[in-house]
Amino acid sequence: MELILVFLVAGIIIKIFVKPDNDALIYNQAVVWVANVVMLALVWAGLKLRGEDVGHFGLGLKKVGPKEALRVFLWSLLVFVLALAGFVVGSIIMANLLGVPENADMGGYAFLKDNLGMLILSCVGVYIVSSFGEEVVYRAFLINRISELGWGGKKGEGIAVVISAIVFGLAHYSWGPMGIVQTAFMGLVLGLCYVALKKRLWILVLAHVYLDTLLLLQIYFA
Repeated sequence: MELILVFLVAGIIIKIFVKPDNDALIYNQAVVWVANVVMLALVWAGLKLRGEDVGHFGLGLKKVGPKEALRVFLWSLLVFVLALAGFVVGSIIMANLLGVPENADMGGYAFLKDNLGMLILSCVGVYIVSSFGEEVVYRAFLINRISELGWGGKKGEGIAVVISAIVFGLAHYSWGPMGIVQTAFMGLVLGLCYVALKKRLWILVLAHVYLDTLLLLQIYFA
């Protein structure tokens, strides 16, 4: 019920408030951000109702020294490279096997082009809602809750990672078929890293920051 509620509420918000015309790009993006914030709030409420804290998802906050900070940074760079490779693999599959050579549809972000102020504002919003929010929802929340449905061990984790990647890809439906497959493969890599790194979610959040920064800069300079 928790899994259904989190995504159903977000879907209803997007369905009701997103406008179909191309003149409301900023407004529509704001609606998506609000939907993501609502998802985060519901995930947090679920933790509280279960008597758990954010450490259950790998979001514990503790003081780290310079060496540990450097290790986290280096791990995040590795995860960034691997996730980017997953994104590229998705592109190759769609381009060569399924005959969809076009790029993902980034038209919804056209308001960023040559607009430095909007780029900076978008970076701040994306880092909170996307880089942080998507890792909490699509990696930590989905993988943990699906694993708790009764599947145990490595097999259960594997099923949870695959499902979370598919959901992550479908969540980017507005990017078109290419974007769905690209982000699904990227999500698959991030999910595997989440499990392999024993739920050290901050590493994935940093890697997602690098990915989102790269995306926004490409759109800005496009």
